[in-house]
Amino acid sequence: MIVSNTKTGPLICLLGASFDTCNMGVSALAEASIKCVINRWPRAEVVLLGESRFVGEHRLEFKDKALSIRRIPLRFSKNILANNHFLVLFCNALLLKVFHFRWLRNFLTERNPYLKLVLRADLFVDITGGDSFSDIYGMRRFILGFMKKLFPIIFGKEIILLPQTYGPFKKKLSKYMARYILRRASMIYSRDFESMKSIKFLLNKAIDDKKLRFVPDVAFVLDIRKPPNIDIGTFVEPKTDKSIVVGLNVSGLLYYGGYKNNMFEFEDGYKETIGNIIDFLMDKKDVIILLVPHVFPPAESAHVEVVENDVAACLDVHRIYADKYSDRIFMVRGSYDHAEIKYIIGLCDFFLGSRMHACIAALSQMVPAVGLAYSKKFLGVFDSIGVDDLVIDLRTKSKDGIISHLSKAFFEREATAQKLSQTVPKAQEEISEIFSPC
Repeated sequence: MIVSNTKTGPLICLLGASFDTCNMGVSALAEASIKCVINRWPRAEVVLLGESRFVGEHRLEFKDKALSIRRIPLRFSKNILANNHFLVLFCNALLLKVFHFRWLRNFLTERNPYLKLVLRADLFVDITGGDSFSDIYGMRRFILGFMKKLFPIIFGKEIILLPQTYGPFKKKLSKYMARYILRRASMIYSRDFESMKSIKFLLNKAIDDKKLRFVPDVAFVLDIRKPPNIDIGTFVEPKTDKSIVVGLNVSGLLYYGGYKNNMFEFEDGYKETIGNIIDFLMDKKDVIILLVPHVFPPAESAHVEVVENDVAACLDVHRIYADKYSDRIFMVRGSYDHAEIKYIIGLCDFFLGSRMHACIAALSQMVPAVGLAYSKKFLGVFDSIGVDDLVIDLRTKSKDGIISHLSKAFFEREATAQKLSQTVPKAQEEISEIFSPC
């Protein structure tokens, strides 16, 4: 790992994170990862590599210092002659490996600024969207992620895998590809202990304990930003000192069945489950529900019912239940960034979410949160701060089981908040030291 901090600072490329996906969880990972880098190397130049479609920059502020984060796309399109196409860069890497001529290096870099950037980079760090180092979302996404991680390896650069979930790997090909990357990473951070077991099994336990380390999800250190305007309708009018504000994140991915019908094989239908949860909560006299999207699509498609659109899903839920529970169920409207929606989530007394980073936004502010899980990643992340009992696996729980579990979590929310006040700061401290020398 680089330890020097020159006048200009190291050049560090971040893979697998972006501010352009409309998914606030991915944006939270991007900013939190950059924060960890800047905490370790204050003068570092950070480049978001491979996730954006166009060259650009993203402005951030840390410790009253403005940062300009460059966005550099990698192409996997039919235009294989583009300077930033993976195949072009791959061929350049092979040429430089075979022919060690300074004039060739100069010739290639003068004609390709993307190649020049990669060759200048001191370190690559990768977070794969937090949970996409797996074939759970299909082989296409997995292969694209693999190629981005392969990129620094073929150039002989150091790559560190930031805290994320590893697996499941259901196919032989994905296991082989994962094994290839894991063996060549200089450090592997896992955000859950189950993933650490998976890695050791995949590598036949042939891994140094110093190379594989547990560190909680970096989004626990994401700072909040108060939005200039918050649109939650007439929410403040029925709210009293006795009110219990329950945030409910409805996932468009789950609401519309995933990328294929009932992709996650829930015990009961997701829409029915959300309805049962709302009916349960509305039986509580002082409860007010606030529907919170965590994936905000572009404004022109905000009302289109498509997969990955939490806004459309929340709008539909609000339409169905607003008349039945008038003045007690509201929705966060408008558009917010990841730090602003985290601020809004912090206004809740209790939270339920199907987007894991919506739950992390709550938990990191000591707001008790129940994870409505569709994959193993929830259990591992909740366990990292000692609240794995707050995960409800929708794939295995029946209606009665879900409500029973939720009821217990709701009535124990104050004790949970107290527990979080002890465990969350410890997790945040671990994250802040992620790049510190062992």
